[in-house]
Amino acid sequence: MKRFLSLTLALLVLATLSLHAGSDRVIQTNQLPKAAQLFLAKHFAGRNVSLAKEDRDFSGTTYDVLLADGTEIEFSSRGEWKDVDGKHTALPTSFIPAQIINALRAQHAGQSIVQIERKRRGYKVELSSGLEVYFDSRYQIVGYDD
Repeated sequence: MKRFLSLTLALLVLATLSLHAGSDRVIQTNQLPKAAQLFLAKHFAGRNVSLAKEDRDFSGTTYDVLLADGTEIEFSSRGEWKDVDGKHTALPTSFIPAQIINALRAQHAGQSIVQIERKRRGYKVELSSGLEVYFDSRYQIVGYDD
Protein backbone atom coordinates (compact mmCIF):
# COMPACT_ATOMS: atom_id res chain seq x y z
CA MET A 1 0.00 0.00 0.00
CA LYS A 2 2.87 2.38 0.79
CA ARG A 3 4.37 1.72 -2.63
CA PHE A 4 1.07 2.46 -4.30
CA LEU A 5 0.73 5.78 -2.45
CA SER A 6 4.34 6.71 -3.20
CA LEU A 7 3.90 5.88 -6.86
CA THR A 8 0.64 7.82 -7.04
CA LEU A 9 2.23 10.84 -5.37
CA ALA A 10 5.23 10.69 -7.72
CA LEU A 11 2.95 10.54 -10.77
CA LEU A 12 0.92 13.46 -9.46
CA VAL A 13 4.04 15.56 -8.94
CA LEU A 14 5.32 14.63 -12.40
CA ALA A 15 2.00 15.53 -14.00
CA THR A 16 1.93 18.87 -12.22
CA LEU A 17 5.49 19.67 -13.28
CA SER A 18 4.80 18.75 -16.89
CA LEU A 19 1.79 21.06 -16.95
CA HIS A 20 4.00 23.97 -15.93
CA ALA A 21 6.96 22.97 -18.10
CA GLY A 22 6.96 24.27 -21.61
CA SER A 23 4.67 27.10 -20.68
CA ASP A 24 5.20 30.07 -22.96
CA ARG A 25 3.78 33.46 -22.26
CA VAL A 26 3.77 36.71 -24.14
CA ILE A 27 5.48 39.50 -22.23
CA GLN A 28 6.22 43.19 -22.68
CA THR A 29 9.68 44.26 -23.79
CA ASN A 30 10.30 45.83 -20.39
CA GLN A 31 9.81 42.37 -18.80
CA LEU A 32 12.87 41.02 -20.60
CA PRO A 33 16.05 40.75 -18.54
CA LYS A 34 17.85 44.10 -18.37
CA ALA A 35 20.79 42.75 -20.42
CA ALA A 36 18.42 41.77 -23.24
CA GLN A 37 16.78 45.19 -23.17
CA LEU A 38 20.18 46.88 -23.40
CA PHE A 39 21.23 44.55 -26.24
CA LEU A 40 18.14 45.45 -28.26
CA ALA A 41 18.58 49.18 -27.60
CA LYS A 42 22.25 49.14 -28.56
CA HIS A 43 22.38 46.76 -31.53
CA PHE A 44 18.85 46.94 -32.94
CA ALA A 45 17.97 50.57 -32.20
CA GLY A 46 15.03 51.84 -34.20
CA ARG A 47 13.65 48.37 -34.86
CA ASN A 48 10.28 47.68 -33.27
CA VAL A 49 9.59 44.55 -31.25
CA SER A 50 6.57 42.69 -32.62
CA LEU A 51 6.54 39.95 -30.01
CA ALA A 52 8.43 39.08 -26.84
CA LYS A 53 7.89 35.69 -25.26
CA GLU A 54 9.11 33.94 -22.13
CA ASP A 55 9.69 30.21 -22.58
CA ARG A 56 9.90 28.03 -19.50
CA ASP A 57 10.83 24.37 -19.61
CA PHE A 58 12.76 21.83 -17.57
CA SER A 59 16.12 23.27 -18.64
CA GLY A 60 15.26 26.81 -17.56
CA THR A 61 13.87 30.02 -18.96
CA THR A 62 14.67 31.61 -22.31
CA TYR A 63 13.26 34.63 -24.04
CA ASP A 64 12.33 34.91 -27.71
CA VAL A 65 11.98 38.27 -29.43
CA LEU A 66 10.57 38.85 -32.90
CA LEU A 67 11.35 42.20 -34.47
CA ALA A 68 9.05 43.89 -36.99
CA ASP A 69 11.58 43.24 -39.78
CA GLY A 70 11.42 39.48 -39.14
CA THR A 71 14.65 39.16 -37.15
CA GLU A 72 14.39 36.60 -34.34
CA ILE A 73 16.55 36.77 -31.23
CA GLU A 74 16.76 34.20 -28.45
CA PHE A 75 18.10 35.23 -25.05
CA SER A 76 19.20 33.18 -22.05
CA SER A 77 17.60 33.63 -18.65
CA ARG A 78 20.29 36.23 -17.88
CA GLY A 79 19.55 38.17 -21.05
CA GLU A 80 22.60 37.08 -23.06
CA TRP A 81 21.93 36.48 -26.74
CA LYS A 82 21.98 32.83 -27.76
CA ASP A 83 20.78 32.99 -31.35
CA VAL A 84 20.18 35.90 -33.72
CA ASP A 85 18.49 35.06 -37.02
CA GLY A 86 18.00 37.78 -39.62
CA LYS A 87 15.97 35.46 -41.87
CA HIS A 88 18.35 35.89 -44.83
CA THR A 89 18.87 39.59 -44.09
CA ALA A 90 22.25 40.94 -42.98
CA LEU A 91 22.67 41.36 -39.23
CA PRO A 92 24.43 44.27 -37.57
CA THR A 93 27.94 43.16 -36.63
CA SER A 94 28.38 45.34 -33.56
CA PHE A 95 27.65 42.45 -31.15
CA ILE A 96 29.65 39.78 -33.00
CA PRO A 97 33.19 39.12 -31.71
CA ALA A 98 35.75 41.02 -33.80
CA GLN A 99 37.82 37.86 -34.35
CA ILE A 100 34.86 36.22 -36.12
CA ILE A 101 34.29 39.30 -38.28
CA ASN A 102 37.98 39.45 -39.22
CA ALA A 103 38.16 35.73 -40.07
CA LEU A 104 35.07 35.97 -42.26
CA ARG A 105 36.34 39.09 -44.05
CA ALA A 106 39.61 37.29 -44.82
CA GLN A 107 38.04 34.01 -45.94
CA HIS A 108 34.61 35.06 -47.27
CA ALA A 109 34.87 38.70 -48.34
CA GLY A 110 31.67 40.29 -49.57
CA GLN A 111 29.32 37.97 -47.69
CA SER A 112 27.18 39.14 -44.82
CA ILE A 113 26.19 37.31 -41.65
CA VAL A 114 22.50 36.41 -41.63
CA GLN A 115 22.48 34.20 -38.52
CA ILE A 116 24.76 33.57 -35.57
CA GLU A 117 24.28 31.10 -32.76
CA ARG A 118 26.30 30.54 -29.62
CA LYS A 119 27.07 26.88 -29.20
CA ARG A 120 28.41 25.11 -26.15
CA ARG A 121 31.95 25.21 -27.54
CA GLY A 122 31.91 28.07 -29.99
CA TYR A 123 29.72 29.68 -32.63
CA LYS A 124 27.79 28.76 -35.75
CA VAL A 125 27.55 31.52 -38.36
CA GLU A 126 25.40 31.42 -41.49
CA LEU A 127 26.48 33.62 -44.37
CA SER A 128 24.33 35.21 -47.05
CA SER A 129 25.44 32.46 -49.46
CA GLY A 130 23.90 29.82 -47.17
CA LEU A 131 27.32 28.54 -46.06
CA GLU A 132 27.56 27.74 -42.36
CA VAL A 133 30.90 28.41 -40.69
CA TYR A 134 31.73 26.90 -37.30
CA PHE A 135 34.10 28.57 -34.84
CA ASP A 136 35.62 27.19 -31.65
CA SER A 137 35.72 29.12 -28.38
CA ARG A 138 39.00 30.76 -29.49
CA TYR A 139 37.27 32.11 -32.64
CA GLN A 140 39.14 29.79 -34.98
CA ILE A 141 37.29 28.31 -37.96
CA VAL A 142 36.82 24.60 -37.30
CA GLY A 143 34.36 23.55 -39.97
CA TYR A 144 31.91 24.31 -42.74
CA ASP A 145 28.50 23.09 -43.81
CA ASP A 146 26.51 24.07 -46.87
